[in-house]
Amino acid sequence: MEPGITVHLDEVGALAAQLSALAAELDDGARTCRFAAGGLREALGGEEGWRAGALAIAWASLAETVAGRAGAVAASLVSATVAYRGTDASLAEGMTAAPERPR
Repeated sequence: MEPGITVHLDEVGALAAQLSALAAELDDGARTCRFAAGGLREALGGEEGWRAGALAIAWASLAETVAGRAGAVAASLVSATVAYRGTDASLAEGMTAAPERPR
């Protein structure tokens, strides 16, 4: 028997929802980091303040990148699930349609 892959569409949908929520949290975290960057520069001053602020900005950029990619994967999973369900419904409809009677 050929090995197969089993996909549970409800679980894929749940994963997509979790990834979407993660993307939103990461976006919030990125905004917090960007806001904190200025405070770090002012609080520490000098070279240390500049470096801490730059690190906060870099961390925000990383969080934004991961958020964007998590959101893209979530959207892909949703699209694939919708397409699969639609194809499955069409196939099922074709199988249950009454055959035409010969005339």
